[in-house]
Amino acid sequence: AYGNKNQLIDNRHHCKKSCKIFCYKKHERSLIMKKITLGTSSLKVSQLGLGCINFGTTVSEKDSFKLMDTYVEGGGNFLDTANNYAIWNGGDGRESESTIGAWLKKTGNRKDIVLATKLGALPKDIHRRDFSNMQGLSERVISKEVEKSLKTLGVDYIDLLYLHVDDFETDQEETLQALNEVVRKGLVREIGCSNFLTWRIESARSICQEKGYKFFSAVQQRLSYLHPAGDADFFPQIAYNEELKAYLNHHQDMTLVSYSALLGGMYNKEAID
Repeated sequence: AYGNKNQLIDNRHHCKKSCKIFCYKKHERSLIMKKITLGTSSLKVSQLGLGCINFGTTVSEKDSFKLMDTYVEGGGNFLDTANNYAIWNGGDGRESESTIGAWLKKTGNRKDIVLATKLGALPKDIHRRDFSNMQGLSERVISKEVEKSLKTLGVDYIDLLYLHVDDFETDQEETLQALNEVVRKGLVREIGCSNFLTWRIESARSICQEKGYKFFSAVQQRLSYLHPAGDADFFPQIAYNEELKAYLNHHQDMTLVSYSALLGGMYNKEAID
């Protein structure tokens, strides 16, 4: 689910005049999905994005292709992946990106897709498939991983590059300078952050303003209709909260993107864990 600024989007889409997400063109059978602008950028994305986390691992290439075909037929254009999806299912974490790349090659519709990927959370040690040894956000990692993602996806540029997690061991200015460089080279169009504390977003803003760097167009956080318990620990995930809501109300140059909106199917169960 995607909301402009701090807007919450209702995932229950009904074809009525008041529908915020979907509508049918009169006398046509095609489904049109509402598009919104990411921050103040030129990227216009469908209000519902397609998460590709298990593509190429627990979701076969054939089924992944069907899902992407159906999503695009429904008016969607926003694909979300990462350089570590889904390493916990086996493989090297490149399966989702490579599956999307194969689909883009087959369909030839790269120009119609807004492609988002992430870096920073891939394990440095492939044999430790957890978040205890993440690669981080150094200049070396960003430069190397952008090139790898471009190759795996089979594209010349990435529309939206997220910092998948924060990295307190790397100077934030080094990270933002590295991002600015890949943008300057034309390898990345827009940047975003994910699983960031609000004060770290503001710190990044201050550095970008001082140095003249491109700032985040989007922030992707865990967000669902049900709010987590106060003592819930989702490490390394960070949930959307009132502090970030107030921040986005004040700074309306970023778009909130939610993940785990359906809680992995929990809403289809009689009891929610």
